[in-house]
Amino acid sequence: MDTSPRPMLPRALHRPGQRFGLFLVGASFALLGAGMLTQAVTTGFVGVLLYAVILVGGVWVAFRSCVMGVRIDSTGLVERGLGRSKVIPWCASERVTLGALASYSSRVVDADFSLIRSLHTAHVAECPDCA
Repeated sequence: MDTSPRPMLPRALHRPGQRFGLFLVGASFALLGAGMLTQAVTTGFVGVLLYAVILVGGVWVAFRSCVMGVRIDSTGLVERGLGRSKVIPWCASERVTLGALASYSSRVVDADFSLIRSLHTAHVAECPDCA
């Protein structure tokens, strides 16, 4: 008899407006860095280094903005923020605070947290390790 919790369909929670805004900021800095890097021949090593950092930082922000959010599946939560990802297994998620769910609408955030709480409650009811 299998005592593992039943699998659930993966869900993703994210803010499209936040993603788009951060992508535009990252892409702008990447283009700015690339443009300045092409003109950096006259600025010397420090200028090349500075413009390369601006370029890489812009590319990083643009890339991470595309994967930001929270992924929910049968193993737990994966929060993908701008800097790093954090994995929270269902069995260890007593009190969850997720910065990737930040929104200007408290109604939307409350709905997301109520979904996470209901999924966590269903997991605890089925998981022999949590009981």
